[in-house]
Amino acid sequence: MTIWCMLLAPIFSYVRVKARSVIAAAIIHGLLNATYGLSIVLVRGGSDLTTGVTGLPGFLVLAVVILILWRHDSDPARGVIRS
Repeated sequence: MTIWCMLLAPIFSYVRVKARSVIAAAIIHGLLNATYGLSIVLVRGGSDLTTGVTGLPGFLVLAVVILILWRHDSDPARGVIRS
């Protein structure tokens, strides 16, 4: 869970910077909390490290999303008008 949260932090930070508000990041957090239970109900077998959102599949998905965001926009604060 700790590694999963550390991989999730850059995504939350990116959304927070781009939206210029914590509300968007809070909505994403709520969506993750609401849908996390689905993985527990739908995935059977295996251990916590090999299945589910906080296991290896979740790590890989978050790592790919972080790489896509980094390749797409390596400086998310660029273009944001500061007041």
